[in-house]
Amino acid sequence: MIKSFWIILCIAALLPNAFASVTAPANAPLNNDPDLKTAQALLTSGDYDNAFGQYRAAAVSGNHPLAQFTLALFYQNGWGRAIDRKAACEWFEQAAQNGVPAAQHITGLCFEEGMHRPADPATAAQWFHKAAQAGHLNSYCHLGNLLMTGNGITKDPLQALALCRPVALQGSVPAQVWMGKFYLHGDSTMRNPQDAYQWFLAAAQKQSAEAFHHLGMMLDQGVIENPDAEQTRQLFEQAAALKYVPAYFQAGKHFFAAQPDAETNRLPAEHLAKAYLWISRCNTKIRRYGRDSCRPINPATNTRHHAKNMVGRTRPENCPAFTAKLNRNPLMKSNRNG
Repeated sequence: MIKSFWIILCIAALLPNAFASVTAPANAPLNNDPDLKTAQALLTSGDYDNAFGQYRAAAVSGNHPLAQFTLALFYQNGWGRAIDRKAACEWFEQAAQNGVPAAQHITGLCFEEGMHRPADPATAAQWFHKAAQAGHLNSYCHLGNLLMTGNGITKDPLQALALCRPVALQGSVPAQVWMGKFYLHGDSTMRNPQDAYQWFLAAAQKQSAEAFHHLGMMLDQGVIENPDAEQTRQLFEQAAALKYVPAYFQAGKHFFAAQPDAETNRLPAEHLAKAYLWISRCNTKIRRYGRDSCRPINPATNTRHHAKNMVGRTRPENCPAFTAKLNRNPLMKSNRNG
């Protein structure tokens, strides 16, 4: 598919120093290699099987780091085959060893999560540092997270903030979200809800789904003074509309718990419809991927039980105006099938 090709093309274009440390044969312009040109054309056309064969042949030769990186993407994204995160991490590591900054960052994630080798946060920190030094600046925040928690390396919350803050100040949305999480959930000596709120707000202004969700949670949990129920619902709905899965349950729950209509003492039809839609979508994720796929912040909450219960209580037949509201709302119609 064309989208698949653009992912790879953007990596190559945005990381001009990706091959600086690779030996001479691999430094040759990739587009001059006829095999890789063929592989790129096959991938663009959606011919995954033949594209995979071409990329694999180039990757195993050891002379093409971008081919190794692309092969990892085949396994990571399930392009024409089953997703295999272990195999993806193995190829990301090979590309990382050949100097691709994006691969170095992902290799850090692989070691942090123990995807292809036993979890090793100290090695993850080394890869994050390499990636950051090579220009993958968000890696500084991932390294900062290890420093903030002391996971595998010496704990240093001040250094964690010092590494991530400059990236956030440059406008990086992931870095801004990290700064919010550091101030909200990081070391107790660093916590500052007001600073966390401001960083999440900065990221939300750039349409960060995760930032919307964190802002909603802060209002819901009373971390921010004078919480507003309508604003909380809106924040969770914005996160859910941007496909941030943990927000599905929260959005549905808050629409379900909205103030009843003063005249009928019933939940307004639009709120009932939205509650049904978001909880149904959450329930679908739970059925497909397990109960943790749509869990709220509190891990003790039985999300599956609550989701199934609320789906039953918000079915269309419980509200005569449900179908009309559903058909008039394009956002709601687009989310009907989860």
